Amino acid sequence: MPPPAVKTIRDLIFYRYSKIIAKQAGLKDNYAFIMNRFYALKNGEIKWSNLTREHRQAFARGRSCAYCDSPSALHFDHIIPLSKGGPDTSDNMIQVCEGCNLSKGDKDLYHWWVKTKGFDVDEIPRTVEGKYLKLIYEIHKAKGTLDMGDLDADGKLTVFDLGYVLEDGFKSLGTTKSGRSASSSGQNNINHIAGRRHMKGSFAGKKKVDTARKRFSTSKGSLGLITKIKKRLRL
Repeated sequence: MPPPAVKTIRDLIFYRYSKIIAKQAGLKDNYAFIMNRFYALKNGEIKWSNLTREHRQAFARGRSCAYCDSPSALHFDHIIPLSKGGPDTSDNMIQVCEGCNLSKGDKDLYHWWVKTKGFDVDEIPRTVEGKYLKLIYEIHKAKGTLDMGDLDADGKLTVFDLGYVLEDGFKSLGTTKSGRSASSSGQNNINHIAGRRHMKGSFAGKKKVDTARKRFSTSKGSLGLITKIKKRLRL
């Protein structure tokens, strides 16, 4: 679980990249250093490297699987599957062995590594996670979800929220082709997430307030009445 300071998708991506920086510096368990890099990234004091660094590291590793280091039966694989919206570019490609390629399939990187393979999330190879984070950042940016939080509505912000934006049914919060804000898509996303949460009490309370607002919007006592309802429902 990320620390309390990590509240949004943007934060989580920067936090994960800060852990990569710490690992590269030989300080992977140094919380103070990790958070220092996190805030520096978040505040724009430092910029993460472009994907050239990941390409150089892949080249230096030689011909071996990016996941398990096996030198046999290598294939090129898309880190973010094309079927999930990943780009068909070298930035999204790595060399992997046949076993890892078949095992991962079209799964999200974190889901496959942690839930399918049962490995520690902090042990994902640096080259792979570095590429993934930079690519998923751009996808979230395009979809308008960087400043959202618990996308999969499981009650907590985790690495699994990063890939949830690629799932079927999750629409963009960005702009339409006409340039107008895609508010309808945004509302669909919000409804999709809210529908997965078990917050019937608070949701019902908000609905009562909204109903009261519509019913009494033209009367002088509307604001006072709505305030009373909110206090009674503790909203």
